[in-house]
Amino acid sequence: MNKRYLCGFLCIAFLLVLSVDIFFAQDRTKRLFHRSPKTPSVGSVVEDFSLKTADGKTFTLSENRGKIIVLEFGACS
Repeated sequence: MNKRYLCGFLCIAFLLVLSVDIFFAQDRTKRLFHRSPKTPSVGSVVEDFSLKTADGKTFTLSENRGKIIVLEFGACS
């Protein structure tokens, strides 16, 4: 009989922990995807910047206005 109580208690505790985790995960998602006033919108002009390319040249964003620019941030490629 004690094993049944223990099993029931563990199931209830697990569900309680799971529901609390889901609640905070939703709150965390709202905070992550909240747009701050500094976040640029689609079609807005981005602040100009310059970068060194792999072949040693300098890339300036303003010199490439009107072109499609793809920036990759990461080390996966």
